[in-house]
Amino acid sequence: MKIKELENKLNEKEKGCDFSLHRVSRFIQPSILLFLSREPSYGYELIEKLKSLGFHEESIDVGAVYRTLRNLEKENFVKSFWQAKGRRKKRIYKITSQGKILLHAWMERVKERKKALEKFIEFYQGGKL
Repeated sequence: MKIKELENKLNEKEKGCDFSLHRVSRFIQPSILLFLSREPSYGYELIEKLKSLGFHEESIDVGAVYRTLRNLEKENFVKSFWQAKGRRKKRIYKITSQGKILLHAWMERVKERKKALEKFIEFYQGGKL
């Protein structure tokens, strides 16, 4: 099997992997909160920022991003307001103090996952458990 064929086959298999870069749905909420902790933003801009984290563009479900924003607002983790720019209006989202607490909880969980992944890699490379 040629290297390119093998890479394509692995890429296809990765789409079904629970920890794949193709599966960002579980990572949307903490990512949005992180972005909003830096500055208020609007939906399209948040989607572009998700891409900058290294996720495959085709894996980002735009509808899921907006559903997540609505749910975060409903639970008082973010607030939104309309901002007019010329003839266009943008819904701007801003993190709340409760959202910052949730982001902190997510960050602790991400650190736990990072440690587990580092152990996995170390064991894969011949280390001990």
